[in-house]
Amino acid sequence: MSELSPDCLLLHGFTGCAEDWRTLIGQDRARLAIDLPGHGRRGDPRGTFRDEIHALLQELPTSIERVVGYSFGGRIALGLIQAAPERFRAATILSAHPGLTDPRLREQRREADRLWIRLLRTQGIEAFVQGWEKLPLFATQDHLPRSVLDRQRACRLNQRAEGLASCLERLGLAEMPSTWDDLIRFPGQLRWIVGGEDSKFLRIARQVAERRPTTDLRVLEGIGHNPLLESPDLLADLL
Repeated sequence: MSELSPDCLLLHGFTGCAEDWRTLIGQDRARLAIDLPGHGRRGDPRGTFRDEIHALLQELPTSIERVVGYSFGGRIALGLIQAAPERFRAATILSAHPGLTDPRLREQRREADRLWIRLLRTQGIEAFVQGWEKLPLFATQDHLPRSVLDRQRACRLNQRAEGLASCLERLGLAEMPSTWDDLIRFPGQLRWIVGGEDSKFLRIARQVAERRPTTDLRVLEGIGHNPLLESPDLLADLL
C-alpha cells in the first residue's frame, strides 16, 4: 500500500459533514473522511439503503480496510461490513443502532421521520435545525463552549433541506435493514464506543457486547451521544 493511500474511512453523523473529523485527524492522509449522501458536497441518495451502500463500496479506495462511523455514519459503517465483511479488518462504531427488528417500531420510526421530512420540505433548514437541536438526545451538549456549538450549528445550517429530507426518506433507521446477525458474524475486530450519559445507546451497546462477547466496548463516563463533539481528545486517543 502506498504511503499516501488511506486505510481508514471516517463517517459523520446526520446533519454533519466530513469536516467534523478534522480536529481529530488533522492532515493525516491515512484516514479518509467523506460526506455522506444528502450531506455537504455529496448528492442526494437515489436508491435504497442497500443501493447506496453498494455504490459507496464501489467508490472506496482499495486500500481502505478499517471503518469508523458515528451515529448515522455508524449505521452506514454497519451496512458496509454487512455487505462486504471480508473487505474490512476492523470497525469502530460510535453511538449507533444496528437496525430495527420489530415491524411496529420500524413503522413508528418511519412516521416520526416523516414529520421531520415534512418540516424540511415545507419550512426549510432553519426551522428544522431549531427543532433538531432541542432533541433530548443532545441535552448533554448544553455545557459545551458556545464556539463549539456555533460551529456545529453553522454546519447544520449549511446543509440543504432536500438533501437531509432525502437522507431520512431513503437512509433513515426505518429504511435500514437490520445488521444484528451480520454484526455478530463479522470476522474482524469490532470496537463500540458510547457515552455513559447516552442511556438509549448505552443499552444498545451492551446488547451488542452481550451478543458478540469479543466486542471491545468502551463507555465514556460523563459523555452523551456525540463523543466526537463532547470529548474529542479522549476519542482521538481511542481511535
